[in-house]
Amino acid sequence: METAQVHRKMDSRLKMLLDLFEEEVEPYDRLSSLFLILCPIGVVMSVLIPLPIISYSSHVNPFSALTSGGMFFWIVGTILAVLGATKFAIIFLEHIKHKISRTKYKPLTGVCMCDLSQLRSHLLRMEKAKTVAERLRHCHLADYYQQQIGWNSG
Repeated sequence: METAQVHRKMDSRLKMLLDLFEEEVEPYDRLSSLFLILCPIGVVMSVLIPLPIISYSSHVNPFSALTSGGMFFWIVGTILAVLGATKFAIIFLEHIKHKISRTKYKPLTGVCMCDLSQLRSHLLRMEKAKTVAERLRHCHLADYYQQQIGWNSG
């Protein structure tokens, strides 16, 4: 039905360029996933690292020392710094991917390759979906990316 119409719009040249684009931005995707993993690890470490420091430096209950005084602000500050740094890194990597799409591929194809990659991903997920709700979710997302590209489905 609708998926077949979109696949017809994606001719072999466009599919080849999309494969080249996805291959070119694969290192940035790996770095983004690494930062997604590092975020919760950094938050947990920013809470756990001060515990041994407090217990070795003074003979006070470490948990009461964490909640009172400057250590609490230090922990909250490091948590916010970890969250901000990972978010900034992911946004920067996405910016690089869009820059590659805009400068190399958009003049050739006329569409943003990031949106086209997402469209293809959701179309494949829609075909592999086991439940109606999952298929509907991917159908709505595919419609959204079709509108972003300019291929209005009707």
